[in-house]
Amino acid sequence: MSAQSSAVAQTVVQLMSQVQRRPGHEIAVEEATGKRSLTIEQLITASNRLANAFIGLGLRPGGRVAWVSENHIEYVVLEFALLKAGLVKVPLNNRFTPNELRRCVDLADVGLVVADPSSAEVLDGVLAGSAVHKVVIGARDGWTSFDQLVAGGASGPVQAATGPDDLYHIRFSSGSTGKPKGIPITHRGARAAILGNTWVMSTSAPTASPRTLQVAPLVYAGGWSVLPTLLCGGTNVVMTRFDPEQMLDVIVERGITWMFAVPTMLRRLSEITGLERLRTSSLGCLMLAGEPAALPALEVLTEYTDAMINCWGQTEAPASTTLLTRAEMRDRSLWSSIGRPVPGVEFSVYADGAVLDRPEPGVDGELVIRTASVAPTLLGGEVEHADRTLPDGWWRTSDLGHFDEHGRIFIVGRASETIITGGTNIQPVEIERALELHPMVREAVVVGVPDPKWGETPAAYVHIDALWADVSGELAAVLRENLAGFKRPGHVYISTDPIPRASKAAKIARGDIKRLVRSWVEDPTVVPRNVTKVVKERG
Repeated sequence: MSAQSSAVAQTVVQLMSQVQRRPGHEIAVEEATGKRSLTIEQLITASNRLANAFIGLGLRPGGRVAWVSENHIEYVVLEFALLKAGLVKVPLNNRFTPNELRRCVDLADVGLVVADPSSAEVLDGVLAGSAVHKVVIGARDGWTSFDQLVAGGASGPVQAATGPDDLYHIRFSSGSTGKPKGIPITHRGARAAILGNTWVMSTSAPTASPRTLQVAPLVYAGGWSVLPTLLCGGTNVVMTRFDPEQMLDVIVERGITWMFAVPTMLRRLSEITGLERLRTSSLGCLMLAGEPAALPALEVLTEYTDAMINCWGQTEAPASTTLLTRAEMRDRSLWSSIGRPVPGVEFSVYADGAVLDRPEPGVDGELVIRTASVAPTLLGGEVEHADRTLPDGWWRTSDLGHFDEHGRIFIVGRASETIITGGTNIQPVEIERALELHPMVREAVVVGVPDPKWGETPAAYVHIDALWADVSGELAAVLRENLAGFKRPGHVYISTDPIPRASKAAKIARGDIKRLVRSWVEDPTVVPRNVTKVVKERG
């Protein structure tokens, strides 16, 4: 094997090549509506044309191409075209503000952007006066049509030289705790992440041709299951946006066998009618990841399906680096575990300034990870990257946790979210899970707020099904029964409206919630009418 061949074998390009050797008539991707689909052969041709069109526009290997859009099947064409042209994918949240989008485009040095019409409208202002090429899915004045760009490209194969240390993509943090930072992942790292997800998929719902529902945003964790699906001989079924009723219909009617969801999506799914349809569906694996699982939603969903698994990953160390299996998820005492490391990934605990050789069960510390997928730097966060990088390839996750006697990992909170009250550390997730034990509580978010006596005290923002007469007394009783006095929130705010998010399917923006709740504590007159303070409880 030549040096060049050896290098290609360590890249995502090699995985794409494997997919392209599948029978040409097999379906690679289809819309959840069933209106459009692409076979493997059509995907090869379309991506060849798009790659050649990018080269014709003057883009060169290493150039950056942004995707700012909801989910569309064009994402898969773009994925293959970028690999062929040696370009770097820059997936951006279409709900970022114009200022956030501008920062991301500038930090990543984006040369071309692909957007859907609603995102293109926002980007017109962001890109005004720049030389960035603009490509739209559909049609818009001043933008090149995606379909026209594909149709105008040469159909012949093209493959830029690509090595394992070249960049595969640059993802951006949500910016919930500050300005978005760019997280570049190399081909070597992305290959490891994709193969990890492929292992999870093939072991959790083994089938000759999985049908994967792509409903979580492809710009984030959802995108990591596109190539694993194709590597497993399957089809990506793409929903434009998340809607729980439509998602249930698609799962049942389109023969979905595998899907990824964040707990927020699980919560909303658990609130709809017709869940008994899951019992006769083909769903073999529903992967959860992104934040601590929603206990009330799990209670509901486990009545109708045993397909759920739990995984963990970070944008800085993607994708599924742990797995709690379907069998383990049947044990409710393990719902707070993220499982064991997947092949090729090591975890340990960082305590007292050192990585433990073999962590003792139950010993808390900062979880550290060693895997090829760790980001080599952070754009706009270089100091943070240096702080989190340890000798011998270890990466500080900023998550606090421990192992049990079977090697399963339990996360107890994030170092940055620790509430220090009276000199004692409290993890918000423990209080959140205690509140969610009440059957009327849909979701709870706990943050630290200033307190003149304790320095800091927990404050809870709670989404409930409906108001009732003794809501204050019942929530106080749940807290007394499950938490020591010093852990009980000094402020509890409730609402029958869902806790606000930047996106309905997004993780909690804790930074935003913290600023919001702090403003209520400081000035009770600004508490909105749909929010009620019900209990003040400190031991």
